[in-house]
Amino acid sequence: MLRFLDKAEEWTCAVMLFFMAILAFINVIVRYLTTFSFSFSEELLVNLFVWITMLGASIATRKGALLGVTFLVDRLSTGLKKVASLAVTLCGVILFLLLALHGVDMVRSEYRSGMTTYSMALPMWIFGLAVPVCAFLLIARTIQRGIDEWKALSSDVPEVEPDVEVKPK
Repeated sequence: MLRFLDKAEEWTCAVMLFFMAILAFINVIVRYLTTFSFSFSEELLVNLFVWITMLGASIATRKGALLGVTFLVDRLSTGLKKVASLAVTLCGVILFLLLALHGVDMVRSEYRSGMTTYSMALPMWIFGLAVPVCAFLLIARTIQRGIDEWKALSSDVPEVEPDVEVKPK
């Protein structure tokens, strides 16, 4: 199931990014050659960018590619690293849960008010769904990452000092 979700996230981002690049390119060419412009393109590009950003954060969380300062944690004992990993995972889950709750309120408000996009006249809540949907994905990915880190710290593989350079003999 998780492999399907992994691929779905990556392919969705890739397709959206490809579509955005093509749409922006076509819009630039049309503007350059004529006085006509696709008025909907900017609105669509901005809203798709929100989706890509949130999905990209989920992918980065899964891969452990988010920026982090681990200078102190790298110098802790294995037991304290586990505590730090648990604390970081818990803080991440709380953060993304708050984001999800805010996103649900935002979508509910947009739905109730009947807000639509300016040029495309599409319901705003469709684009607003990016926040709660991806926040729940981020919760799952944060937990997944925390479990992976816990397992790695629990394995019997000896640790290597982070700043020690090993020279071949």
